Amino acid sequence: MIVRLGAAALLATAGVTTVTLVGNRGGASTKHSAAAVAQDQAGAAGAGESDLAKMLPARLLDCKLGRISNFDPNKEQSPSEYIFDGVHSFRLFLPSIPARTTPPPDSTSPPEPVDPKTRILADPDGIASNAVGHPFDRVVDFWPQRVEMTAPVSDVAAKLVIIDQVSAAQNAATMFMTNANDAVTFDLKHLYYGRCAVSIGEAATASAN
Repeated sequence: MIVRLGAAALLATAGVTTVTLVGNRGGASTKHSAAAVAQDQAGAAGAGESDLAKMLPARLLDCKLGRISNFDPNKEQSPSEYIFDGVHSFRLFLPSIPARTTPPPDSTSPPEPVDPKTRILADPDGIASNAVGHPFDRVVDFWPQRVEMTAPVSDVAAKLVIIDQVSAAQNAATMFMTNANDAVTFDLKHLYYGRCAVSIGEAATASAN
């Protein structure tokens, strides 16, 4: 079931309120958050020269994701009300890259190059099987604030992954994943959410190789 709804209602599941990189892949109107772009621009404006050389570490996320089976687009629900169908292992690798000091491109602009080492390492239950053979084409990496990623799965849809609520103290983060046509059009049969254990730096790279 593909449903169109306010992005805030759904993305509250992932603890985020904005999506910056998903536009309409059919070529019509763009749906993205001006607030998020403004926030990113403010952060970029405050970046010093030393930030230019800063590198984000390699990160490996070992996740346990459940499919949200009772999402109701017609009412407000808190995450505590969601019922999850099954538990699925999912493993994702984010390589070390330079820290972003500029705003992300508009969702209708050509994508920036994505490091090919950015990849799904394990998906034994096939919850992202439609993304197999489709590398991530857009990644907005503001770790540890959030990471947004898409991999095209058709001419009009993408696999959307949002990593948020990163806790350095607990070496943990949350992940939200779904199929999306744009920032407010989601597939309710494929809404996945859960917690991830995070490995950083050399440990992450060694586990990914």
